[in-house]
Amino acid sequence: MSLLETFPLQVLGPTELFSLLPLFTLTFGAVLALLFGTNKQRGHGYAFTVAMFTLVYALLQGSYHLFLTDVSLLGGTLVFSPYTRSISLMVIVFAIIGVILTYGQDKKEGLLSEVYALILFSTAGMILMMSTTHLLFMFIALEIMSLAIYVLVAMRRSSSFSSEAGLKYFILGGLASALFLYGTALVFGATGSFELTTIHHFLMFNQNPSFIFYVGLGLITTAMLFKVAAFPFHGWLPDVYQGAATNVTGFMGAAVKFTAFMAFAKIAQNMVFLDNHPGLRWFQSFIWFVAAASMIYGNFVAISQSELKRMLSFSTIAHTGYLLLGLYVMNNGEGSSRSLVLYLFFYALSNLGAFAVISIFEERNQKDLTLDQIAGLGLKYPLLGTLFTIFLLSMAGIPLTSGFIGKYGLFSAAVSAGEIPLVVIAVLTSVVSVYYYLRVIVYLFMKESTKEVAIHHRLKGATIAALISAAATLQFGLFPRAIIHFVKMLAK
Repeated sequence: MSLLETFPLQVLGPTELFSLLPLFTLTFGAVLALLFGTNKQRGHGYAFTVAMFTLVYALLQGSYHLFLTDVSLLGGTLVFSPYTRSISLMVIVFAIIGVILTYGQDKKEGLLSEVYALILFSTAGMILMMSTTHLLFMFIALEIMSLAIYVLVAMRRSSSFSSEAGLKYFILGGLASALFLYGTALVFGATGSFELTTIHHFLMFNQNPSFIFYVGLGLITTAMLFKVAAFPFHGWLPDVYQGAATNVTGFMGAAVKFTAFMAFAKIAQNMVFLDNHPGLRWFQSFIWFVAAASMIYGNFVAISQSELKRMLSFSTIAHTGYLLLGLYVMNNGEGSSRSLVLYLFFYALSNLGAFAVISIFEERNQKDLTLDQIAGLGLKYPLLGTLFTIFLLSMAGIPLTSGFIGKYGLFSAAVSAGEIPLVVIAVLTSVVSVYYYLRVIVYLFMKESTKEVAIHHRLKGATIAALISAAATLQFGLFPRAIIHFVKMLAK
């Protein structure tokens, strides 16, 4: 098959060009941010301004085109629908908060001005990844996103922890990408297509695909479990969370996790969770086991952690388990896919806000902030203590926060689908998570400060990012009906 047959050329009309405008804007803005960032005196400020203007303009473009009819490009390789446009807008929102969080943090940590361009490039890759159902194009988008993130992780050049984290993430990320590409080739050899919908139809009418298909599907599934950091494929996550600059960690924990899971959802929906297909039951059981193991392992290991970023890294493994539960029941029931999107969105907001607060108290090149260092800071800085409390309670799933709405929707969808044992595990491990989240709050407000107490750094960007995330967390927790109705309308 030639390249033109794989990606047929197409003359773009006004509707197609309109759909591509946010991608054009992000790419052009990234190049401009690189150029303006070369200014020796004001490069960081110029790059930040260009990045913010680019992301806001892309957000407005995407909002304006949100309810246009479906647009298909390159023979169906790229599909822009109200659903894909809406989840792309969510990623742009995460990128905006990530750029705001980076402002001030970049000079504190000695990050190069290219950090803003890399965020834009990775955001463009994320949008491409969520707008395609073509496995080969999904790999290309995955690499556009991942290569920028590799550099972001290792950008704290004066920190040995950052260099180690960047190397680990690059090696394991490269391994995951290789598994994904090789698996894609095997699936193509077995089905004759890279297109997920075509593969889905092939499996519906062919109950006994060749053994090569199952090998390819196993490699793709393993690669995506690496990308979402599920147990036991999580080995890189704690070190990367600690080694990367905190603004990069927050952006990864929100935007990258959101994108990887949405891509994994498309793959699983079309290739794994098919009814009455005996050959796929092993894969379904495997994801069930990984979901349960991630919830148990992530929560119980997080209890023993005394460093905040490392604790949150194991916490995100537990949240990956909850999300895999949503993935497992996504094809069962009308509200299952909607619940997965909402949970991802709400968790990402809380995650960004939590890392914004941590960045304010971290020292330059510090590996991690310990519990002893935050003792009494909630009383000394009540606003920041309150914001951090909101994010922790949301991640724990406490009522009146968006995290409670997300967990309730996800668990109720799983109960409706009949997955009671997995829901019981999820609920019990959620109770465990309340302990280590509340322990941080106890240190903030009920422990006396020590000699090692952290120093408050006046980072306007991080403070604004935390305020935006907290406002959204409370808004969607207290008044969730509007966004639930919005996502429900798009998911139809």
